[in-house]
Amino acid sequence: MKKFIKRLAYFSLIGIIPIIALFSSYLYFDPFKVLKPYDDYSYPYVIPNRDYISTAMFIKNRENYSYNSFIFGSSRTLGFRPNSWQKYLSKNDKPFMFDASVESIYGIYTKLKYLDSTNAKINNALIILCRDASFQNSENHKGHLFIKHPSTSRENNLTFQGEFFKAYLHPKFLFAFYSYKILGAYKPFMSGYIENRNITYNTSSNEIKIIDQETEISQNPTEYYLKRKGIFYERTSEKTDSISRINEKQQFMLKEVKRILEKNHTNYKVILSPLYEQIKFNPSDIALLKKEFGNHLYDFSGKNSFTDDKNNYYETSHFRPNVGDSIFKIIYK
Repeated sequence: MKKFIKRLAYFSLIGIIPIIALFSSYLYFDPFKVLKPYDDYSYPYVIPNRDYISTAMFIKNRENYSYNSFIFGSSRTLGFRPNSWQKYLSKNDKPFMFDASVESIYGIYTKLKYLDSTNAKINNALIILCRDASFQNSENHKGHLFIKHPSTSRENNLTFQGEFFKAYLHPKFLFAFYSYKILGAYKPFMSGYIENRNITYNTSSNEIKIIDQETEISQNPTEYYLKRKGIFYERTSEKTDSISRINEKQQFMLKEVKRILEKNHTNYKVILSPLYEQIKFNPSDIALLKKEFGNHLYDFSGKNSFTDDKNNYYETSHFRPNVGDSIFKIIYK
């Protein structure tokens, strides 16, 4: 019996050592940068959760910068630079980019609700809505790249952290992560786990910049688009979305967004993104948005001068800041 107990203890110890080692390495490296606050999240080598970065930076810096103007939306917000927006605001206004990857109306609503509950000033707001993303979710997103910060979602912090540790334990992530650590360079097999772009986040405004792409376009635009001619597909014959995407729960969120903005006497604009696809919002969705936001709504979806020109895009998903600068001139004329 003593031998059996000793063997059991031995094999139990052998089994638990890898778990302890993995947990310890996770705590040490903090690969997703969610275990503690950082002063700067720029140049990430592990693909980060943008929602977490935006919320963490707001919480960390709100007292120092007294933010009172916010840009909400998905990664398409990188086309709307806070510095460009500042030209149309008061000199005392302080913009903050409060975006998230694949942001939804749920994310926008909970962020505004959080700001309102913490008595943050909301003097100005830009809300960027996208036909293909904004109305995909009516609740918290799944997965470590998209789950919302607990401060805005009001959901359990352990559940939130558990998503990241679970992602860390995935064999493909472990292989990509430690390969990068050893090699010190990105390789194609790391796609989806390791970042292959130089990305910076402004430590004041939280503005995101994808340095490589803009630099490459500036230096040789012809070569940039020639190399990517296979990406810029021919647009389909579909000109208007045949699917109504705004459900009843999302209609409630839109009403709450409007209520919070009007309660705070916010000068706000709601922009429908000029996506490369050139598909206009469904007519019933447009009608709902017009009913809710009236002349605060600006529709740049579908076929127009912005979407006609591929030079306005980094790829078929993200438009460049020159588009945002032109839209500012239009909506603040």
